[in-house]
Amino acid sequence: MDKRRDPKARAGAPEQPEPAPLDEEALEEGEEGEDEDEDELAPTVIVGRFGDLRGFADAALVKKHAERPIWFLIEDDADLVELFVRHPEKPAPRATAETLLGVLRSFAAAESEALQALLGPTDQIGFGYHENASFDDVVASFEDDGFEVAFALYEGKVVPEDEDDE
Repeated sequence: MDKRRDPKARAGAPEQPEPAPLDEEALEEGEEGEDEDEDELAPTVIVGRFGDLRGFADAALVKKHAERPIWFLIEDDADLVELFVRHPEKPAPRATAETLLGVLRSFAAAESEALQALLGPTDQIGFGYHENASFDDVVASFEDDGFEVAFALYEGKVVPEDEDDE
């Protein structure tokens, strides 16, 4: 039997209006597709100066390298860092580099729980310093790489930022 004439036959799908074109400005502002990024937090890096380790490291060493920018992050996030591409580093004497990295390694081990409270849980905390980039250049570079920058080093301790300061 011909369904076009059968009164019991189902009618075709009702006509549906065409979808509205996408608003490009809304897409640029992130209104569409926000659900994908909501669950993913930006990685965090704790940035300071070597002088912020005063009280943890040898006083003469801290004084000599006080203005050098230092940082701590989750080691898995280190691949995101483009700091040394943006600010190539001049070679440092091997003994100096080993000494400074040794202090940072010891600090990361001693303050592991406090660092993880800010960075998130991890098995490996990465750390570093830059021989000649300014503190502001280091902060800007991490921000450009998508990091949330925390300033939480004070007198050889990790001191979380006050929520009210933000």
